[in-house]
Amino acid sequence: MHKSLLALPLLLAACSPKTTLTYDAETSISIFETLAADDMKGRRTGTEGNAKARAFLKQEIATLGFDSVYDTTFTTKPRPNREGKIAPDAPVYEAVNINALIDVDDNDKGPLLVITAHYDHLGEREGKIFNGADDNASGAAALFAAAQSFQDNKPDHDVLFIWFDAEEMGLQGARHYVAEKSFGDRPVFNFNLDMVSQNQDGEIYASGTYHTPALKPVMEEAAKGTGVTLLFGNDSPEDGANDWTLQSDHGPFHLAGVPFLYLGVADHPHYHKHTDEFATIPLPFYKKSLALIVNTAHALDENLESLAKPAKG
Repeated sequence: MHKSLLALPLLLAACSPKTTLTYDAETSISIFETLAADDMKGRRTGTEGNAKARAFLKQEIATLGFDSVYDTTFTTKPRPNREGKIAPDAPVYEAVNINALIDVDDNDKGPLLVITAHYDHLGEREGKIFNGADDNASGAAALFAAAQSFQDNKPDHDVLFIWFDAEEMGLQGARHYVAEKSFGDRPVFNFNLDMVSQNQDGEIYASGTYHTPALKPVMEEAAKGTGVTLLFGNDSPEDGANDWTLQSDHGPFHLAGVPFLYLGVADHPHYHKHTDEFATIPLPFYKKSLALIVNTAHALDENLESLAKPAKG
């Protein structure tokens, strides 16, 4: 099913300009389109559509040669209402995170790079399917480009890819992973993707540099040659409602003291609407976004010794 790989020269921080990272943008685009199709029924946690999306993702993950692939199952209730309350009779849903590990020879003691994206969305409402193309079929599919790029250019550190469930129910997949603390006491860094495809101006935000200033030059270098206009911000208390620090799956990592980098576009007219369809996506921008994501994954790996920190508590 996969097309031939594309060899793309990408400049990375602390990396030779001759480095060639190999990945297939068309594979991610195909996965993106499939996840955002009507037959996935919006991928709401606990539904048949969500299970179908998960089965499809696992089928594609199996082609990538990870050292281990495993599910993590947990239960969750719907997101609290505006008053922060959940109805006593609210249903309990079974949710599943998909984990895929590239394991290097460090005795699981070195720093761990955790690259994440949620695959769930809102499901069906009032007879309409909320397909969540940008949010977040785009990020879930982009993980495949990053994973492919590590096949021919092996990472220096362990890299764990996680497709989180139940993000739309209050970041529950990420909360569960962090609470379990399966990474032990080793240093950790989270690179999170959520809404990386829908921007008509070719812009994407890198959030997290307020909390980890050393990330900014790494990201400036990673963006070179991609064609993406990289913006910084939306990550400080001064940003008020536009502070994205706790608004996606990187939030639980941050609260645990784990540094993060979040890539995502600004809100747009399709956000959380039934019009968030694959047909609305500017694919030339998405391809550039994939190049930035691949660059960033390798740049983070190469700088992980100085960036990663153990979780607190």
